[in-house]
Amino acid sequence: MALDKELKIEGGKLVYRVCGGEVTALSCHVQGSRVRIPDRAEGFPVTKLDKKAFLSCKILKEIWLPAGLREIGDWAFAYCSSLESIWLPKGKIFFGRGIFKECGNLASIRLLEEKDDKGEQIGKLLGAVPIKLEADYLFTPDKAGDEEWLRRYDDKLWEFLVQPDEDGYTKMVYCGEEDIVANMDNYLAERRRAKSRLCFLRLINDIGLGEEFRRELCSYLADHTKGCDSEAAWEVVFGEHGDEQDYYAAFTRAGCLTGDNYDAILTQMGESFPEMKGYLMRYKSQQMEETDFFDSLSL
Repeated sequence: MALDKELKIEGGKLVYRVCGGEVTALSCHVQGSRVRIPDRAEGFPVTKLDKKAFLSCKILKEIWLPAGLREIGDWAFAYCSSLESIWLPKGKIFFGRGIFKECGNLASIRLLEEKDDKGEQIGKLLGAVPIKLEADYLFTPDKAGDEEWLRRYDDKLWEFLVQPDEDGYTKMVYCGEEDIVANMDNYLAERRRAKSRLCFLRLINDIGLGEEFRRELCSYLADHTKGCDSEAAWEVVFGEHGDEQDYYAAFTRAGCLTGDNYDAILTQMGESFPEMKGYLMRYKSQQMEETDFFDSLSL
């Protein structure tokens, strides 16, 4: 019978088992926010992450998985509420159930083989699949970034955007979750923010993004900017990405900054994020005022 052993690794101590010339990572005593599981132990390849291996590990933020990994068991990272980034191999991997359940901060699932800018974009798109898009059929690291994968990704995103905002509310109430979402207005507002988050994500990580769909994403954001009935797009930028210029750039390129809402936006920003406030002021001066001038000549 194989005995469980322990190995000191970057970020903690790994409990593992050798069987049939392969290693299963059973669990980890995590001692830091970053963990790296080695490719080999005792000279054998690490090929499996056991079920519940990191279950409810609240301090884990980033993890590197081994290059020879072929299986991740059920609930391996469930309830890891601080988990933001995972590195895993691009090959075929069997994924169990609920691997990332309640991992609300998960933002990137990077491929070990792709460490350039393209790989970063793919990682952020893939990171949205299990939590934000809820599309298990897209959780295929071996195909992530391929032309067909991107097409299916955008199809799923479009399907989500055109879905009525009230979908799912009644089910939540029947399931006894009315305390989580107190009323329909709150639910609708969060649904629109969820859609805006995905629009921004795709526009910022625009690998393989077609112009027609880009316009659709921009149109959705422009319909939910400051001054509209729903201000979800502005709420996401200012409330969740206040000092990230990529988001302000996407916001302005989508037509979300207008002559009608400019003063209200700057007033709300106040003394917060002065660099981003300056960015918006420069954008208005260099882009909007020039456009207004030439528009006036055509009258």
